[in-house]
Parts: sequence; C-alpha cells; structure tokens
Amino acid sequence: MATRPPRQPLSTLLALCTLAAILGSSHAYSGGVAEQDANASVHAERDHAQAPPPSCAGGTPGADDRCGLGHDDDCCASLPVPGGTFNRLNDPRYPASVSSFHLDKYMVTVGRFRRYLEETGGPTQASPPPAGAGAHPKIPDSGWDAAWNTMLPATTAEMKRALVCDPYGWPTWTDAPAANEDKPIVCATWLELFAFCAWDGGRLPTQAEMNYAAAGGDEQRLYPWGSSPITSEDAAFCCQGEGTTSLPCEDAFPPWSLIHCTTDDLAPVGSFPRGAGRWGQLDLAGEAYKVTRDAADDDRPLVPCDDCSRLDNHAALRVAHGGSFVAAGYRQTTTYRAPYETDGRHYYVSAMCARDLPGP
Repeated sequence: MATRPPRQPLSTLLALCTLAAILGSSHAYSGGVAEQDANASVHAERDHAQAPPPSCAGGTPGADDRCGLGHDDDCCASLPVPGGTFNRLNDPRYPASVSSFHLDKYMVTVGRFRRYLEETGGPTQASPPPAGAGAHPKIPDSGWDAAWNTMLPATTAEMKRALVCDPYGWPTWTDAPAANEDKPIVCATWLELFAFCAWDGGRLPTQAEMNYAAAGGDEQRLYPWGSSPITSEDAAFCCQGEGTTSLPCEDAFPPWSLIHCTTDDLAPVGSFPRGAGRWGQLDLAGEAYKVTRDAADDDRPLVPCDDCSRLDNHAALRVAHGGSFVAAGYRQTTTYRAPYETDGRHYYVSAMCARDLPGP
C-alpha cells in the first residue's frame, strides 16, 4: 500500500491552488440490444485486425501485452459492442440506434501516446492529422477538421511541456519512460486525443456509443458492472485508487483533493476487473473521464438519432463520460456526463478509442 505524503496545512494548500471547474450536468441513459455472451467478449481477440494498432507495434511498456491487473493482457485489445436501440436520457422520448462497433478494452496509456509522439512528432501544427481522419463511417463530416490545425501546439517540445499540466495535480506524462507508462495519459486536449485515436486506426466514440457500452445496452446498468453501489474494488474514484478510503468523500477538487489524494490514486489501466462492463471493457467508470466526439455546447438530444453525433466543429465544450479518480461516486454512474473544454488540459481526463468493423 502506498504511503501518503505528510498533509500540508490547509492555509498553505489554499494558497497554492485555484478552484477547479466542477465538471458536469447529469443525464440518464438506457439501452436495448440482444443478449450476448459477456464472458466470450471479455476474452475476445482483436478479430477485426491482424496487425496490432500502431501504438502497440513497438511492444514498449504500456503498449505491450502486460496491461491489466495480472500484467498479462494486450494494452491495445479492442472488444466488440453489438449494435442496438436504446433511450437516451433514460427517456423513451429520445430513442437512438447505434451500429455495432469495437471499443478498446483499456484507456489510452502513456506508453501508447508516447509511441504516437515518437513515430509522428505530432499532433502539432507542423504535423496535423489528415483532413477527415478519425471519421465515423456513418456520420458525414465527422473526421478531422483542418481548421483545428492552428489549435495544436506549434512543436512536439511545446506539447510535451503542456502534458505536464495543473501544478497542483498529477500528470502522468514524463519526458522519458518511467513508472506511469501503463496509466492513462492525462493533460492532453480533446484535439490531441482525437488525433491519437485517428492515427491509431480508430476514432473517438460518439456520446451515444460511449454511454451505450457503459450501460450494457438493454440492461440499463447504473454502473458498468450493474446496480450494486460503487466501492474501491470497482473503480478508481474519490482518491481511493491506491486502496485506502478517504472520508468524507467529496468531489475531489482543491483544496480537498490536495489533502486526500496522492499520485497513486490514478491506477494503471485495467486495475479493477470487478468493474468490467457487459462487453468486457474496463475503467468505463473512474480513473479518468473519457471524452467523446460530441459537442456539449448544446445539451438537447438530437431527434431522430441513428448513429448520431452533435458535431459542431467550433464548439468550446465536448461531452465526457465515466467519472474520474478524483470525483465522487455519483459522477461514476452511466447516467452522468460532463462538459470538457476542447482545448482544456486536466489531470482527470483521458480517452478510450472506438474502432469500426471491417467492410464486406
């Protein structure tokens, strides 16, 4: 068990930090899909691709076959999510259909993101993604917008400096490979996470896809594992990721997080197998918020919705799901979502890539 650093006087902590913006407006969702064999999904291989994604081609730490609690799983594993129809906002007035797709088993790790930077130097203004990259095959104009290029860091060195964000927080990036390679990459912008998934042969999931997978389709789970209350064995939340309980459990923003959290509270990906979703994905709750393709500036559901996404390429906010290691339990539910700045950098936000089934 990790040893916590000495607690600093509250007056000192208050002087060091500014209040973080509280993520969120909560929304409920539910789903509908034919019964599937969850156990088969948990052990499914990447049957839609023979070669590993580019981020795992090098077999380096955090991008190898040593992810998960047993350190024996493919860090780039991607599992099928069968399509179906469900009700957004847990409201029959807002039905939506989602086509079958794959969702990565794990969040993007530091090691995988490092591979991206080493191979491409990007995403930067000098090496942006190609226009249209990372598109949803059924959603026109959902790929990379060249107008975003100017919002990227000018150089790789500038981006690496920016990945060490929030001086009172816990960035996972280090300039040289270190102990965090199998932890989620945080402090990356929505644009950089979009670019990573596109380069890796995938894309950001839509809001509907992300929640559909987390809620287990027609099982309409309150948490990815079901309806049982969240505990420190299910997910990294409320600064309990390293195994200790921090009470009272408040929304862990400064100064509370500075008193109760440590760098160990953000765990390596896949550390909580008891919290697996219906189709085998891990960390759908906790660890770090998972960003989606959707804009959050307008919160109204799109009707009708058949593989829909609120695009708005000029949006200042994006929808994120799944709670984080510093957030209270109610933010880890599948009924909760939160806005995240398009160009924001936070130590509690990351991503999980979606992938599309091969054509006939």
